[in-house]
Amino acid sequence: MTKRSLGRTTRTFGGSSGVTRTAALVAAIALTASACGGGGGAANSGQSVSSTFTYALSGLPTSLDPADYQGDPSRNIGFELGSSLFRWGTEQLDNAGCDVLANVDQLDGELAESHERAADGKSVKVTLRDATSAAGNKLTSADVKWTIDRLIALKVGTPNTLMQDVADYATDPIKVVDDKTFEILMDTPSAMDIAILTWAQFRVLDSTEVKKHVTDADPWGKEYVARNSATFGPWTQKPEDFVTGDRLTLSRNPNYTGERGDVEKLVFLSVPDASSRAQLVSTGNANYGTGLQYEQYAQLKSTSGVEVQTCVSADRIPLVLNAADPVLGKPEVRQAFSLAIDRKTIVDAVYRGFNKPSQYGLSQAYGIEHTDAGTYAHDVDEAKRLLAGAGVGATSITLHISPARPGPEAEQIAILLKDQLAKIGVEVKIQTIASATEINTIFHDGNFQALLYLEPPAVADPYYSVFLYNSSFSKLNTFGYANPELDAVARQIGALSPGPERDELAKKASELQVANPGLIYLVDRDFVHAVRTGFTNYQHAPNGEMFVHTLKRG
Repeated sequence: MTKRSLGRTTRTFGGSSGVTRTAALVAAIALTASACGGGGGAANSGQSVSSTFTYALSGLPTSLDPADYQGDPSRNIGFELGSSLFRWGTEQLDNAGCDVLANVDQLDGELAESHERAADGKSVKVTLRDATSAAGNKLTSADVKWTIDRLIALKVGTPNTLMQDVADYATDPIKVVDDKTFEILMDTPSAMDIAILTWAQFRVLDSTEVKKHVTDADPWGKEYVARNSATFGPWTQKPEDFVTGDRLTLSRNPNYTGERGDVEKLVFLSVPDASSRAQLVSTGNANYGTGLQYEQYAQLKSTSGVEVQTCVSADRIPLVLNAADPVLGKPEVRQAFSLAIDRKTIVDAVYRGFNKPSQYGLSQAYGIEHTDAGTYAHDVDEAKRLLAGAGVGATSITLHISPARPGPEAEQIAILLKDQLAKIGVEVKIQTIASATEINTIFHDGNFQALLYLEPPAVADPYYSVFLYNSSFSKLNTFGYANPELDAVARQIGALSPGPERDELAKKASELQVANPGLIYLVDRDFVHAVRTGFTNYQHAPNGEMFVHTLKRG
């Protein structure tokens, strides 16, 4: 696509109002770039690549506190702030993890220098590296304990689920040995014990600094942490660098001694409109834009100065059927729905050459050799037979969808599902929910018949994917599905490290989820990143984040 033809496609990205918003954003970025000593536009102008990386998000959270999780923007910013004990070891993998997912045994220390499991598997001794926060405070085991105690006391959702349900940490899980050594205590052994600590909300806070700002009314320093990152990671900021709803500017932590690249400033910019984010990337006024539409990714693939990276992901889009419903609760009915769905047609029609139809009960990203019994089939006649055998004639369901989750493609998928399920006598009434908060509330309350959703595992691992929604002991199983055989297999997978025995159990879990579906998986999503050229050394962790501090010019 030439520069001239790109100019004619601005309305495709957002229409005239989108162009106006984009022009205003470009002006704002120019001011930020001037203040930072560089800007994203340098990559588009023939000059040397700027030392500032501009990251266009759908929005900014109102708080930097890891205890205040506000969806994707909190996750994106949290991973970039770093300060994790462990990270995914992607450097030795094909294409730095873009082509194959790192597994739970492929972890490196970040703030942790080394770790050692006890013989009984119920504790892990961790030794810390020498690290210093931007405030000049040395990292100690007390920082780790205070950070974990804080997440527990504040009852923070995902971290507590990971500790209590996924890795089965003890009630008081961190035992300080000395300033540089601590133990993680567990009630039962788990293959997930340190992998969960890669999740961004576990970033270790500088407790010495935060405690200067605690009060009786605010014993965990929430007011301070809302405006101050207070970590030992590669970045730092001042309160004035965080403009709620607008932008966040991160600068190098001068005391950080870990590996890093050439980016001096990282600017997160709030750009709610996807077409405007795409336009900023296409013109070089942003280096990266999150959550674009697939039509926009397809356009950007042929745009000069833009690289579209497509990497393996364990994220999946499922159809959720409420098992509390007297019809949808029948295993034969759920299996009939699965057989009636032509997944390939959905992916071909919706995704412009991106993503894959779900083939198995577990994501194909895990690289497990599946059996025929663990493979989805498309068989309308068999679906009709199963419904007849279950005593179900012509029936009607309401399908809740939202452009917020799984994304703007939800309507297209729903229309295709409506057409495909009509062939087995099921009428689908589509109800669209615009708000991300509302669709999540509907799911968490179990207040739906059928719902199109997104499964993005916090830890990309077969156990976590089986456990997350499909096990009866998960808090996120809000739709009443229970399969004791799958529960038993899931628990066995969770206790084993990667290897042949674990793969066989994962294969069995896949078969069980095809024969008696909890979630009916439709699409295996890729991580798709549209980035400006000029930087290299991307590390493709299984959570799909950028890790801008590692990027190098070239």
